[in-house]
Amino acid sequence: MRKDELTEILDRSLSGKPDFRLPVDFAQKVTTSIVRRERWKTDLLDYFSLTAILVGLIAAASGIYYLLDKELLIRTLNFFESNWVPVAFLIFILNFVLFADKVLLRLLFSHWKTD
Repeated sequence: MRKDELTEILDRSLSGKPDFRLPVDFAQKVTTSIVRRERWKTDLLDYFSLTAILVGLIAAASGIYYLLDKELLIRTLNFFESNWVPVAFLIFILNFVLFADKVLLRLLFSHWKTD
């Protein structure tokens, strides 16, 4: 197509009325959807960064205890090894509570508040 044909088609398209109508709150719904998506990403990033900080602090404390009192760290690791099921369950529960607090509750309350 030539440039003048494209210009003519564009002029005809813009001069006529559209065959559809958008709802009055269309822009607000789109904005709310975008805000929810970005809030979800931010909440997940907060959760993962907090989890990484906690794991890093535990690793740093373990390293310090290893340098100061190697026997205490070995006893602690032996305790975790002999009771790995309750320890894993406790870590899972604490991780779920942290996830629910940082992500799920915010998602649920923001969904109820805006609808």
